[in-house]
Amino acid sequence: MKTVGLIPARSGSKRVLNKNIRKLSGKPLIAYTIEAAIATKSLDKVIVSTDSHEIAEISRAYGAEVPFIRPNDISMDDTPDRPVMLHLVHWIETNMKYFFDYLVYLRPTTPFKRASFINNAIKTIANNDSLSSVRSVTKTEGVYHPYWMFQCNNNLLRPFIANVDISTYYQSQLLPPCYRLNGVVDVLRTNNIKSSEKNIYGKQIGFIEIEEKFSIDIDNEFDFSLCEFLMQKDLTTKNKEDCNNDI
Repeated sequence: MKTVGLIPARSGSKRVLNKNIRKLSGKPLIAYTIEAAIATKSLDKVIVSTDSHEIAEISRAYGAEVPFIRPNDISMDDTPDRPVMLHLVHWIETNMKYFFDYLVYLRPTTPFKRASFINNAIKTIANNDSLSSVRSVTKTEGVYHPYWMFQCNNNLLRPFIANVDISTYYQSQLLPPCYRLNGVVDVLRTNNIKSSEKNIYGKQIGFIEIEEKFSIDIDNEFDFSLCEFLMQKDLTTKNKEDCNNDI
């Protein structure tokens, strides 16, 4: 079994200027993901896919491989994940004659990821042949639960999910368990990425659960400030169990 970690890091972010290499608590944002990936014993390669020579230079300085500069036509605002993954797979198979079983997708905008999370995701799919992929999730509770959300139509509020009587769930304890994707780590079978199917994650999707405090995804200035605050206050310090799993 061979496993490659892919960190996508295009330039040109608009909501947070130079987001992937902006300093967060003294280090470029992308450095946190590179360091977690390198500390993961289950990855054979850690590769950054970027269209920026500056991002490439910083990524190499923190230990990642950057064997190519990603073409501009798959580095746009609206470029989905699959073309970026396919480009990596085809490039290293063609140019490096390197073939691998799993691709681990590690978005650099989640700076609190741990090596243990990556290891656990890889183990989950490796130990279950029926899974097409594994994705990390976080439990959604309280005001963020979809049962407590609305649509605004014609100046009126309507339940976001039809046929849900919100009054039935007047306390958060009554809400059914619900989970959201957090983008911390995804593991896909390489054959699924190369297939003609549009859904690269397949139908049998496994998961690992990650606490809210470790799953913040930086999308705007507020998220960046929140991460800075948490790091300064040391509110995401690894507990004993995290440290034991980071092997």
